[in-house]
Amino acid sequence: MRLLKELIAIPSSNPHVSDKDEREIARFLREELENSGLEVKLQQVTSKPYWAYEGGRSRTRPNVIARTGTKGGRKLILNGHIDTVSGSTMKHPFEPRAEGDRLYGRGSADMKGGVAAIVAAAEAIQQSGRNLKGELVLSLVVDEETLGKGTIDFLKAEQGDFAIVAEPTQNTLGIAQAGYLDFNIYSKGDSRHGQTTLPSAWASAFVEATNVCNKILSDDKIIRERRGRLGMETTFNFSPTTFTPPPSLAWMTMEEFRVNCLLGLIPERTLARSARTAKAIVRRIKDMIRETNKEGQRNTFELVDLKPGFVQRRNAYTKAFENAMQRVLRHHKHSYVLSFCDATYIYRANIPTILFGPGKMELGHSTNEYTSIRQVKDATSVFAHAIDNILG
Repeated sequence: MRLLKELIAIPSSNPHVSDKDEREIARFLREELENSGLEVKLQQVTSKPYWAYEGGRSRTRPNVIARTGTKGGRKLILNGHIDTVSGSTMKHPFEPRAEGDRLYGRGSADMKGGVAAIVAAAEAIQQSGRNLKGELVLSLVVDEETLGKGTIDFLKAEQGDFAIVAEPTQNTLGIAQAGYLDFNIYSKGDSRHGQTTLPSAWASAFVEATNVCNKILSDDKIIRERRGRLGMETTFNFSPTTFTPPPSLAWMTMEEFRVNCLLGLIPERTLARSARTAKAIVRRIKDMIRETNKEGQRNTFELVDLKPGFVQRRNAYTKAFENAMQRVLRHHKHSYVLSFCDATYIYRANIPTILFGPGKMELGHSTNEYTSIRQVKDATSVFAHAIDNILG
């Protein structure tokens, strides 16, 4: 656990959502991997947010790209992101603390546990002197928590035969990842005394926006449950972003209100079908808003981003990984990942992609983030056996 504790102790919050960045942890990982005999280079990545945070300032920091093995054969990519969300919501985010099987700290689950496992596995393979009949590439990237520019830039210069993204899946084999629809509902209301507002008058922009959100929640063509053989479900969360005037209890109506909505998109069997389904959902929400506006509301749909997910079909590489899981864990249980991550970018680059890593995804951005120490150790062994199965 030395490596994971050292990774947690280095603040590496994404600079677009905090006052930190990933440069220090990149330097640490470069030294760590070079000392183990891997060839390492830093790839500079510049990203600029499309939202108004920090004035849209661009930031440059490095991916860590490490490799070992023989060029010209198969190429296996192990991908992990080295940025985290801000640690401001935690009491001691960068002081790793072990309690039983739990290791607490910002990034422990999302996803420094996974990064530690793939780094330790690569180091073990390197130190064993195993003659790989292909190339192992570690893609330790920046910017996953916001724009994904780290993996996007990595893929501009690199291709591969198979990729494993070490996001937290509790050491199950993630063969599907949800996409997402990020959109705003902007509503306009009237300024008036709150107790003079009739339910049918729609005077409050806050009531108008939440009315649309409630309609989305009750629409079974949008919110789907237990769909497909993996039983994936639609997720939906929304949060206020701007409002005028400032909150003043219910005694005054809100004249303007914008709510940001994040709708999970269950992937279809192909990317093309996933894209068609996503566009159909957008049309349905727009139609819903037009209908509410006929009732006197004043709502506007604002698309922020749309990214369909994917489903990875079984192939020789997934079978080899299942064999590694069976050897270490005595199972090769399949699962899915509801939170969008860099895996979709890799899959879209025509590289077969799965997800596997220690920890629970839902703990990733929480104030009580932790990962399982046992799962990190087991994941390290699975990765080492998978490397041997695929490249040995």
